[in-house]
Amino acid sequence: MQNYESSQHTVSRPVNEAFSRLSDLSVLAELREKLNNPEIAEKLDQVPEQYRGTVKSTLEAIKCDRDSLSLQTPVGAITLRIVERQAPNLVKMQAENSPIPLNMSLNLKSASDTTTSLQVVIGAEVNMFMRGMVSGPLSKAAESLASVLAMV
Repeated sequence: MQNYESSQHTVSRPVNEAFSRLSDLSVLAELREKLNNPEIAEKLDQVPEQYRGTVKSTLEAIKCDRDSLSLQTPVGAITLRIVERQAPNLVKMQAENSPIPLNMSLNLKSASDTTTSLQVVIGAEVNMFMRGMVSGPLSKAAESLASVLAMV
């Protein structure tokens, strides 16, 4: 299993509150509905420019409920379903309908009384030949998803 990790992102909520929101993926639907809200636009401006377009298009294309999120990828639609919640530090998801075995973890750690550090780790089982082709897109996906999730 090869891991693709995002950088550390800051969620402007205490760790228990961040976990509560991130362990209920329907919060992403709320975020999508507020894309034109000036507060969300301000948060989008804080995303590094190279990921800003991907973050917005990811948010617009994502479908979600409490336990899963579905998104369109170059290899087709993939659903990530929550398979484990360990309050307040970990939310694990497993891919369904994926051409390769894939999982994702949201790692949370208290940074202060009012902020949480978030890192997204995508694990993919790929052979050496495929690794070169999927490494860039999966690294970008981890970073983009972390940017989106940090806005909750």
